[in-house]
Amino acid sequence: MKYKLMAVAAAGVVLVFLVFPQVVSESAAEGLLMWFQVVLPALLPFSIVSTLLLRLGMTDTITKVVAPFIGKLLGISRKGCYPVVVGMLSGYPLGAATVAHLCRSGEITTKEGNYILHFCNNASPMFLMEYIGVSCLGWKQPIKVLVFVYAAGFLGCVLERILQKSGKKRQKKKEEKRRPEEIPVPKDGQKKVSFMQALDESIMSSFTILTKVGGYIMLFSIVAGVIRQGCLISTENKALLSGLLEITVGAKDITAAFQGRAAVSCLMGFVTFGGLSSAAQTASVIRDAGLSMKSYLLAKVRQGIIAMVLVWFFG
Repeated sequence: MKYKLMAVAAAGVVLVFLVFPQVVSESAAEGLLMWFQVVLPALLPFSIVSTLLLRLGMTDTITKVVAPFIGKLLGISRKGCYPVVVGMLSGYPLGAATVAHLCRSGEITTKEGNYILHFCNNASPMFLMEYIGVSCLGWKQPIKVLVFVYAAGFLGCVLERILQKSGKKRQKKKEEKRRPEEIPVPKDGQKKVSFMQALDESIMSSFTILTKVGGYIMLFSIVAGVIRQGCLISTENKALLSGLLEITVGAKDITAAFQGRAAVSCLMGFVTFGGLSSAAQTASVIRDAGLSMKSYLLAKVRQGIIAMVLVWFFG
């Protein structure tokens, strides 16, 4: 049954490509150009440096500084503070990739990894301020975008901790079986590598991750383009579907379809959620790390709703 559904879906994709060849070509070019001009130069250097620090085991210096504040505020271990910093400074999907690396190496448990994943994986600050704040919303103080997105993530984190303590939310048993909390991997058990070897591995790993990102941006841009051109629905619904699929493409559609506080509220909700494209990117980098995409998506939906409420009342 599953194979038949996949075959039907593949046939549907081919049919769409044949019916809308120009839309597909233009949307693919738009997505790849955006990846090449915006995403790649913004994320690649940071990804290489971040991965290099992990390979060389040099993250302790950073976590030593931030752990007293971030660790206590979010209720996470010192090791867990590093992906939070990476996620806040970089963007999708580097925060998730860092969490997955720490889970695979045994430096944090999958239980903590799932918790950190829920709020460390956001759009990059430059994207939020320059593209969303300035280009899409025309704000003179675009830092407000960061405030709403990070506040929604923090409030979602607080809500999750409350639910966990009250027993209303529990982690699945299979997550704990993959990486027991009682058996962390010691530092001296990790393989020592030279600086050049670590640098080579970091460059290749970063290009692999960002190539996947480019592929997902292109594919979801094509779907968004077909929806804009071929779906017989209202402009508002097209904009919402576009934002749900790929926020970079959808942000312009939302601000064009909606006005005033409704536009800002919808846009901030979708930006905080990240879109299905970023979810697919996240799924690709956390594979085999024992992390749950279901709980991640639920957390991002919750944060998106919180962001919409914050903007509606305080925006």
